[in-house]
Amino acid sequence: MFKYLSNTVFLVLVTTIIISTLLSGCIYTKVSVPLDTDTYKTQLGSKIGKSHAYSIAWLFFWGDAGTKAAAENGEIKTINHLDTEYFVILFGLYSRLTTIAYGD
Repeated sequence: MFKYLSNTVFLVLVTTIIISTLLSGCIYTKVSVPLDTDTYKTQLGSKIGKSHAYSIAWLFFWGDAGTKAAAENGEIKTINHLDTEYFVILFGLYSRLTTIAYGD
């Protein structure tokens, strides 16, 4: 009986680890990443502009997450640095892509 119980516990544990690894970040994800690769001594600037694009139910997409829109929204003339932010809920049922521009 103990051998069967320990095998069952081991199987449940392994299954839980595999499922949690495969589904990590599928319920809620919010990640920011730089678009620049040479960020050493980057001066961000005094202004920040953001632009967004949205998606719902993998069917409807709208918005402008472009660099130009981000710069215009922040009244930026010279872009010093760019970031991108991904916000995803339920495997992408709702998602938002944001471009963040820093500059003067």
